[in-house]
Amino acid sequence: FQQSRGPSEGYSYPVCTTCGRRHPGECRRAAGTCFKCGQTGHLQKDCKKNTTASTSGQADKKPGASGRVFAITEDHATKTSGTITGTLFIYGHAVFLLFDTSATHSVISSV
Repeated sequence: FQQSRGPSEGYSYPVCTTCGRRHPGECRRAAGTCFKCGQTGHLQKDCKKNTTASTSGQADKKPGASGRVFAITEDHATKTSGTITGTLFIYGHAVFLLFDTSATHSVISSV
């Protein structure tokens, strides 16, 4: 899927024809990937791990949230209309910046 930008809604993705949601990449529902255990071939509602207690007697823990990363190259950013780019110098090193105008924070972890 390609990312599109609508007025005043920030970045969004086209509506998936399989699940009806907006998301990047391949649809997990179409691939038959379980959201509970991450295995393919069944959906969460049919997952064998849908038990109230594990063998140790403790309740099953939900998997932690997975992060998402979006990346773009400097070349692609400069060829895309509507992008705001810049150069920041950190300890004498030029760092390419792509400004996300809808973000509340920007973080640079290391050079």
